[in-house]
Amino acid sequence: MDAQEKLGIEYALRNNLKIVKTWRVQESAWSNKKARTAFIQMIEYAKKHTEVKNIIFDITDRMTRNDFDKMKIIDLIQEFDKTIHFSRSNKIYNKQSGSDDMFMLDIEVAVAKKTSNDISRKSQMGMMEKAEQEFYPSTAPYGYRNNKATRLIEIKPESTPFILNAFEQMATGNYSINMLRDWLFANGFKSKTGKKICKSALVKVLTNPIYCGDFRWKGKIYSGSHEPIISKQLFDAVQNVLARKSKTYKSRKDFAFANLLFCGDCGCKVLGEEKKKRYVYYHCSFSKGRHNGIGYVPENRLAEMFEDSVIKVTLSEEKADWLKEAFKERHKNTFQTAQNRLLRLQTEYNQTNTRLSKLYDLKLDGGIPEEIFKTKEAEYQTALINLKHQLATIEKANPNFLEDASKILELSKSLYSLYVKANYQEKAHLLKLIASNYQLNDVSICPIYRKPFSFIAEGLLCPRKLPSHPQNPNFLYEIILGLTNAKDGDRWVIFN
Repeated sequence: MDAQEKLGIEYALRNNLKIVKTWRVQESAWSNKKARTAFIQMIEYAKKHTEVKNIIFDITDRMTRNDFDKMKIIDLIQEFDKTIHFSRSNKIYNKQSGSDDMFMLDIEVAVAKKTSNDISRKSQMGMMEKAEQEFYPSTAPYGYRNNKATRLIEIKPESTPFILNAFEQMATGNYSINMLRDWLFANGFKSKTGKKICKSALVKVLTNPIYCGDFRWKGKIYSGSHEPIISKQLFDAVQNVLARKSKTYKSRKDFAFANLLFCGDCGCKVLGEEKKKRYVYYHCSFSKGRHNGIGYVPENRLAEMFEDSVIKVTLSEEKADWLKEAFKERHKNTFQTAQNRLLRLQTEYNQTNTRLSKLYDLKLDGGIPEEIFKTKEAEYQTALINLKHQLATIEKANPNFLEDASKILELSKSLYSLYVKANYQEKAHLLKLIASNYQLNDVSICPIYRKPFSFIAEGLLCPRKLPSHPQNPNFLYEIILGLTNAKDGDRWVIFN
């Protein structure tokens, strides 16, 4: 830009032209319409100031590379009697220019347009090649930054808490997008202007697979080589919550059991309501229309109805101790099993990657039809992504899972006693810990337990007696498997 401005000033001096206004901006001459703000300002300025008769550009492709803006320049020449100068080539176009001159201007704009198209096409090809190599090829999204040295993206540590909290809170199922915006703002997360993050930007974050290690490019999902911020399990949990599209209600008063229950008759939310400023009742929101059946349930009665859900996942001292011993026994063989599985997955990943490379070679040699190539390419890419996630799961296995499981078992022994002693708000927190949703029927509540409490509930329903040895077949052993293989997305729910 310095060189262009210098040439323009020297050209004006040589031709006795006085410079009254200069536009020095970084705008693409390819963009059209509203994208070229400074170009439009220059056109309007020239039209308004009749005393301005000359406009200087560096060369043709600095003026425009599209037909839309070229017509604006032609209009300045024909309708407003302006003279267009190009300082580098010393060419001039005005009303007196012949048809051959205007024809050459058309050719120069066309050549500039083609050059721009070629650059764009090569750039897109380069970005696609980068994506195929599992590198994110564009500007880093929020939470990451572009490393100019490596030309890769890397995590911005100061943004990580925002990403983690946004996904973790949404995964609980207790927030709508607007409620999550409020929660994040209250916890210090603001936009660049100091306001709440806008709804569309938050949705864009929550649906972007880049945060779990993948990325979306040109309609395809690629397995990325960058460091993920969250686990794939947590990302999938958030997608499931968003897919439900159920509206989360926020009452004017903070009722303890709000956003916990669904109506067993119509599936609508069960809301709290205060009567006479002292009595709290819960009832269906009737969003789908009024119906008979579930009436107004007093808060104290509702708390009692929840007790059965807590009892079902409360372990006796005998069962908890047996599970601890069985878990220790299983832990002895866990490491070797994980290593064997890791080796098998790595072998399968390398084989699939080799097949994909051979497929590309066939494509380059013209030895495979396009339709078959696309089908097999998609098949291999999907397989590689799945295998990569399985490998990541093994490599990032929780080293403290034995300790975690012991904590869960200890918690499960005292769940019911804790629930009975707690106030309504504490009861609600405990209920959210063990189950994701509850269905309210006329006289009972049906929970949807979170893992691993779902395994505990199933084990306690098993009629078989405890085995004398932890390796004997028994349905309770499934509880151990569930605790061992609990996903990251489940683990943070339990211990947060």
